[in-house]
Amino acid sequence: MLWVLVTALPAVAAPGVRIYQSKDPAVTEGDTIVNGDPAAIFAAVLDYTRWTGIFPDVAKVVVTSQKGNEARVTLIAPDGHRDNLHFNNQPNARMIFFEDTGGRADVWAEIMFVPGDKEGTTRVHTRLYANLHGLASLVVSDGDIRKMREDKIERQLVHMRDYFRRR
Repeated sequence: MLWVLVTALPAVAAPGVRIYQSKDPAVTEGDTIVNGDPAAIFAAVLDYTRWTGIFPDVAKVVVTSQKGNEARVTLIAPDGHRDNLHFNNQPNARMIFFEDTGGRADVWAEIMFVPGDKEGTTRVHTRLYANLHGLASLVVSDGDIRKMREDKIERQLVHMRDYFRRR
């Protein structure tokens, strides 16, 4: 019974960031409030070249192709790790959607920018799906993957909040 209660509780996160488990056990969600208009915040985050300033774990951005709402982008971390992402954004919903096109896991994320409760603020809502397959799924537990999703969402939301606070 205690295990059920613990897994149902929201994760402990940085002040101003809320992390919680979705109904889908492979999806973790999170929210924070940033300063600024939702359309302006969305437009700024759509500029992938800004990601090196928004997210410290992105050292370099390589846009391989971009046409309309779709793009292929490689994010390079300071340690050289590369994430090859396929974006299929939905401007009418102010939603950035991407999937990782390589690796040992199926990974996709949605980042939505909606009006906050106070004028001049934006609620950033993130959903992250990550599910291992193959041999990796035998050695990494679902709990470990959930923790990785929670940590990733928390870091990204804190970085985004701090970036727009400085603006």
